[in-house]
Amino acid sequence: MLINRDGGSATVIGLITGVLGFLGSVIGVATGCYNFRKIHANSWKMLRWRKAHLEDLIRQLDQPMEGSINPATSAWINEAREYARDELNIEELQKTTSKMCCLGNMDAGLDIDRKLGELDILIERGQRISKESTTRGYIRQETNFFGSTVVGIRGEIWQEVSNGVFGTICIHGIAGVGKTAIAVAINNQALRAPDELFDFVIWVDVSNGADLWRVQEDVASVISEKLPADPNTDNRAGKLCTALTGKRKFLLILDSMWQGYSPSDIGIPELTGGRKLIVTSRLRSVFNSFRGRKCYEIKPLVGADTWNLFACEAGSDVVLNLPNDILSRTKTAIQDLQGVPLAIKKLAETLRNICEAHFLEDTLRNKNEAPWEWARIVEEWEEVLEWLRRSATFLENRNHELFSHLQKGYQNLRAETQRCFLFCALYPKAHHIETKELIDYWMWEGLLGSGTLREMRCNGRQRLNELLDARLLETASEVGKEEKVQMLNLIQDMALAIVGEKFLVKAGNRHTQFPLAGASPKGVVRMSFMRNQLGVLVLPSTYNFNMLSTLLLQDNPFNQSHHNSLFFDCMGNLEILDLSHTTLSFLPDSLSNLTNLRALLLRNCRHLSYLPALSNLNRLHVLDLSGTRLQQWPEGMDMLTNLRSLDLTQAKLDTFPADCISSYKRLEELLMMWDINNTGCVWASHEVRDWNGACVEWLPALGHLADLQLVFLNAMVFNKYMNACHKTADGYAITTTCFNFLVGGFHSAGVECNSHENSITMIGNNHIMLPEGTSVLNLMNCPDDVRSLNMTGCFRDLTVLDVFALTGLKYLLTLDMWHSLGNLRKICVRRCRNMVGITQPAEVANPRIISHSSLVELVLFDLQSLQSVDDGQALHFKNLIRIKVWMCGLLRLPDLHGVRGDNVIEIEGEREWWDAFQQHNPGIFDGCPVRFKEVPAPPNMSSSPRFTEVSDTFLSSPSNDAEQEIDLDKKTPEHHIVSSNHPLVLHPSAGIGSGDTESDLLQNVQKAGNISFQLHM
Repeated sequence: MLINRDGGSATVIGLITGVLGFLGSVIGVATGCYNFRKIHANSWKMLRWRKAHLEDLIRQLDQPMEGSINPATSAWINEAREYARDELNIEELQKTTSKMCCLGNMDAGLDIDRKLGELDILIERGQRISKESTTRGYIRQETNFFGSTVVGIRGEIWQEVSNGVFGTICIHGIAGVGKTAIAVAINNQALRAPDELFDFVIWVDVSNGADLWRVQEDVASVISEKLPADPNTDNRAGKLCTALTGKRKFLLILDSMWQGYSPSDIGIPELTGGRKLIVTSRLRSVFNSFRGRKCYEIKPLVGADTWNLFACEAGSDVVLNLPNDILSRTKTAIQDLQGVPLAIKKLAETLRNICEAHFLEDTLRNKNEAPWEWARIVEEWEEVLEWLRRSATFLENRNHELFSHLQKGYQNLRAETQRCFLFCALYPKAHHIETKELIDYWMWEGLLGSGTLREMRCNGRQRLNELLDARLLETASEVGKEEKVQMLNLIQDMALAIVGEKFLVKAGNRHTQFPLAGASPKGVVRMSFMRNQLGVLVLPSTYNFNMLSTLLLQDNPFNQSHHNSLFFDCMGNLEILDLSHTTLSFLPDSLSNLTNLRALLLRNCRHLSYLPALSNLNRLHVLDLSGTRLQQWPEGMDMLTNLRSLDLTQAKLDTFPADCISSYKRLEELLMMWDINNTGCVWASHEVRDWNGACVEWLPALGHLADLQLVFLNAMVFNKYMNACHKTADGYAITTTCFNFLVGGFHSAGVECNSHENSITMIGNNHIMLPEGTSVLNLMNCPDDVRSLNMTGCFRDLTVLDVFALTGLKYLLTLDMWHSLGNLRKICVRRCRNMVGITQPAEVANPRIISHSSLVELVLFDLQSLQSVDDGQALHFKNLIRIKVWMCGLLRLPDLHGVRGDNVIEIEGEREWWDAFQQHNPGIFDGCPVRFKEVPAPPNMSSSPRFTEVSDTFLSSPSNDAEQEIDLDKKTPEHHIVSSNHPLVLHPSAGIGSGDTESDLLQNVQKAGNISFQLHM
């Protein structure tokens, strides 16, 4: 059979052409569908914006105002609500269109375009009606105020709004505390003011304004101004500013701000000529961009105000008829709400709803006739109280509105900060959390990213500040004490409701056994049983916590025996284990199987004397054995090659194995200070005869050390360490960023370890190379032949100088030494019984005034021979505001007339001394704001030093004093101020013997150009 080639070719070509044409059509349709979907997504976004705009306009026009709503306005409101209900159910529309084909989606898109057009017409009509209205603003529904403090703040804010000089008033506080309620009261008061203080009072709810564009849209909507749909917010700000300027005198209230936009960013004109701005927010940081502001914090209710609010909201008839036991439990439940008005109102609303469901009035009126009905009310209310006590999800289940209100702060956090916040829910309710401990937990949990420990702690500090700013954590510290934070009960309930079954928290409830009844181990990631009364480490054999990563068991009085050796076998993925502050004497052998463990925390386990082998725990990053009774190193310590933090503070271990040094290449923290009984590890040198303990020559191998706390045998050993670790071409510079050293350990009877950062304690007649960065210097127990300290040069980092029992010392400082101590904030001198003066008289009279602006506190104790602080020298202490004197005779205090500003000078001491002082120095403090407080000598003043950190005191910047005054903050050639790149050296004067090695070290330092700090005999 023959084939017509020409005809066949034509057929094939035609077929190919047809196929290509069809494919082109398909591609065209697909491309069209793709492009339409992009346009479609933007249309949905625009539809949501228009709907929100419409709802805002409805709320605005539906507000009660000065006069009734006119028929045209009422008709528009009804029409708009009907349209929003019938045509703008966006969620249902999206569900329907998601099931359509491409062509169906195109039809839906056309429908969206139609709705956008209809919305524009409806909104334009509403704005026109709003413009035609002559109202100055809208009266808003007020709520009751309880508490004299809140009422007082409301009055202060009104005075500032009506007569004050500040253009911006900022109101902040935790969720539900009443910020909006106060703003509403000011709004209504401004509208009712008889003299028409403001031409317009503009209320804008910006709680949904996640971005600047949205905030501008909200403000414009309220004043019926249509802004261009321009992504450039600067252009929109200009138009909004023009519109607001035309309002002449106005009060603008921005309620519930979440972002820190400045007035100019939004489009608010200069707040002059009768214009005022009120901003409410939970976030303190929101106010940073508002200049010329005055801030008011609204705090929770306290005392009887909480009960009065509850009784008012629930109804006094209801409350008074509750049985006494139920009344007592109700008061306890109210206390647990910690004075948050919104939460108290919602709890009262719950009781009121129960009563209304049982015909409240009839029930109360016929209580004696129908006791069964009242019993049902009491029974239901009792169930509510029990659920409230036991279940964190009660808040979410019974009152979604309150839960959503609290959750806004959480939702506005960054994802990484949200995870840090949720971790806080593992603590007991109302617990004061040490911030250092909390940040360390975050770090070991892996919530702070990567980097050095110091970098991660800085990151943790930022996260903590975010939570404090969002009012999800509250400061709980007392002044001068360790920093702590607290999570309010409501906030913790919210956090536990968010995490659900991933957290099992039974903390602070005095449980004697593991409270696992009803708990499902499947899916539990973190468990907290801290601060209970658990006695034995025993779990049911059927439980398997395969997903568990964190177990917190601290502060439990565990028995010292009878623990299940297999206790940890059901937790194979455990990463964080905290058994601190427990009475355990040993840990189960199954601890050795926790191969994923990253943090093992056993601090202050005072009875712990045995640990199983740790050789399998090679992923361990932190090991805290501080305060334990371990006297031997656990087996396998040399296998912990990933260890980054090792804390042996106040432990009984008296040595450090040499073979561990080569394993700890990643170690960044080594903390080995002594306990109060002077037991622990002392570091010496290979050059010390017959020494078999830890040697400073090993330390340079730990190249990543950033925090080091050690006890050195003597000054020679310490100088050896400085020479071995920190010698550079320019001299000596310590590489660790934090340190705490005790030098002269064998002379340290009764010395407690010092927790102050960058401190050095020297005991006895020692002489050392003082590392740069030293902020606290403690000198104690020097021999009687030490007559004075002579210090020259710049010692810029020293903030605290404490001298104890230098019995031969006559003077502490010279005038030249004051020049070098520009940052000294506290001086404490005790039991230097031959001391005559704090400042040694100058050999040549100096007519010029010497000014020191950093010294804040002066403490003098048991200085029987002390006659004066400045010995008649022309010394001015500009910020000396605390002076404490005990057992010091009739000394002369410095001239305090030069103290800056309105600072009150507080003097503490015995009344007998103060009366005698005033009698011998009549009128010495005339014109000075001096306040005396009778205080007996603290019992710890006569013992060896235990320092507390100097509290932060506001120090104003130096003023331009008279020309004849020398300001120590200014470096001048006459004062021999030397570059601070070199450390200071403490060394004996001539005639004091020392070994050749030590002398060579001192000579090397002096050749490098370092300044001397001498103990003169």
